[in-house]
Amino acid sequence: MRELSSLVGLQVVSMEEGTRLGVIADVLIDLGSGRLVAVTLSGTPEFRAILAEDIDVIGRDAIMVSDQSKLRSREDAAEELERGRSVLASPPTIMTSRGTRLGELGTVQIDEGSKQVVRFDVSGGTLKDVTEGVWALPMMEGIVHGADTIIVPHEVVARRLAQTGGLRGALRSLGQRLRAESEELVEHGRELRQQARETAERVAKDAREAAARAREQVAGAEDEAQEDEQAEEEAPTESDAVVDAAVFEATDEDEAAEDSAEPGEEQKPEQQDEEESEGTQ
Repeated sequence: MRELSSLVGLQVVSMEEGTRLGVIADVLIDLGSGRLVAVTLSGTPEFRAILAEDIDVIGRDAIMVSDQSKLRSREDAAEELERGRSVLASPPTIMTSRGTRLGELGTVQIDEGSKQVVRFDVSGGTLKDVTEGVWALPMMEGIVHGADTIIVPHEVVARRLAQTGGLRGALRSLGQRLRAESEELVEHGRELRQQARETAERVAKDAREAAARAREQVAGAEDEAQEDEQAEEEAPTESDAVVDAAVFEATDEDEAAEDSAEPGEEQKPEQQDEEESEGTQ
């Protein structure tokens, strides 16, 4: 099986000429008959379409046709274009034959070989699809595929919904559980952020205190260095101590010599001059 939207963007290649004929721009289907009807192309000078019956292979990367003659103009494909519906750009509403709105057309699965529609999904909207899931309906008789609305038999859909009621209930419970877990994760995230802020503040505080202690230690070391310098400047040097010791020793020697001299040995200078003058006479 292949999702219908995956055909958009594929190259269309002619096997006989080995040339690319264009790129698929849109896909037309008819849920009334349950078939792929045609594809329209872009990248061509004029409107071109290829009918589903002319498609030989729906490959992974390209759609293969036999030759260029399979390119159809708007006039050539008028009947198919009238019957086929473009459902990708603007999904139609799906209702039951009793006027109950089911949702909008979701994904469409086709068989690449037979080009038959295998099943289609009914979407109730993004949030509802997440919490309750989508309804996958198989092809059934009695479907009317109009321009903007698809009508399905009410009885067939009712039986289908009854069969899947248990699954929908389980999906609903799962959705509620997922919401609860999501709220828990959000709360846990808040707690983690608060813890991170507290840790960051504590680390910053410790860093400030460590920096203050380091500044105090540096200041103490500078004070000690200044005191040592002052002590060195005030302390006498070794040479000063030697000089002071020599002076002290010389002073002691002079004083000892004076104390040992006898009285009368020393004459005054005036007495010596008088004696010398008497001897001359």
